[in-house]
Order: sequence, then structure tokens, then C-alpha cells
Amino acid sequence: MANKRNAGRKRTTRTDEGLRADRRERNQEFQEKQNELNELQDTAPGHLNDVGRALWRKLVPELRKLGTIKQIDTVNLEAFCSSYMTYRVAEKEVSENGIFAYTIDKDKNKVIDFSKKNPAYSIMNDSIKTLKSLAVDLGLSFDARSGQLVPSDIGVKENKQDNLRLVKFGADI
Repeated sequence: MANKRNAGRKRTTRTDEGLRADRRERNQEFQEKQNELNELQDTAPGHLNDVGRALWRKLVPELRKLGTIKQIDTVNLEAFCSSYMTYRVAEKEVSENGIFAYTIDKDKNKVIDFSKKNPAYSIMNDSIKTLKSLAVDLGLSFDARSGQLVPSDIGVKENKQDNLRLVKFGADI
């Protein structure tokens, strides 16, 4: 079964003349409604640890520049920061003890069991999957942002002459 949520054309919030009239109207209406929503708070929620709060402080100003994040998106951003915290804890465990599970023998020596992986490794991978999913929802990936941004006219020259006419193909165009 196809993934209906991500099927078809990528969404865009563009409102330029290059867009069909019905889409342009829908996007303008969306942007007006988006402007009515409350801004996202600067301060991170108290339940996040230092790593999560630091990430919150980094992301909020950047997301505001895009103009797409609002207070209603707090839950997604909290989940993103929380998943990042979990990822960092699991990453530390894996870097200290490796990707394989171990046991302690009677002489208090660490015995690595190469047939089992460290549970922190699975937690780390699950966190990465969650982060990737939430990153798309929040517009934190290039692909997600590129569908949201309005193309800029800066540096684009208007081409008054058709370049195909400059090439001589042996026939009049």
C-alpha cells in the first residue's frame, strides 16, 4: 500500500505567478491563517535536560526565520528535542561499551557476546528514525524546506532573447 501522506507532489507554500491560480489562492489563505497563530515560545519546556534545552535554543530562531513554526508545533519540537536527548544518551553508552552486549563473569571481567547487540544500539537507531520523521514535519531537512520556501528573484536575470534562436540548427525556429 502506498504511503498516502507523502504520495504525489511535494507541498509548497509558494504564492508566485508560476503557480496555478487555485494553488496560489490556497497557499495565500494558508499563509494568512498561519500568521494568525501564536509564535513559538523562546524558552524550552522544563522537562528537557540541558542537551534538549540547548537544541531548542538553537532551533527556534532558525525555524522562526522560515516563518513556518508556530506555538501549535510545540509538541513536535518537544518530541524532536526529547528524541535527540535519548539519542545522545544511547550514543554515549554505545561509544563506551560498544555495539555488542556483554556480561560480567565470576572474576568480574567483561565478556562480550557477539551474538547479541547492545540494547542502547537499538535505542539509538529508533531515536534516529524518530528524529528523521520529526525533522521532515518541522521542516528541518533541506527537502522539506525546499518545498516550503518561495523562490527568490534575486540574481535571476530576465532573458529577453530566446537562447534556442542563437543556436543554428539549419532550420528556422
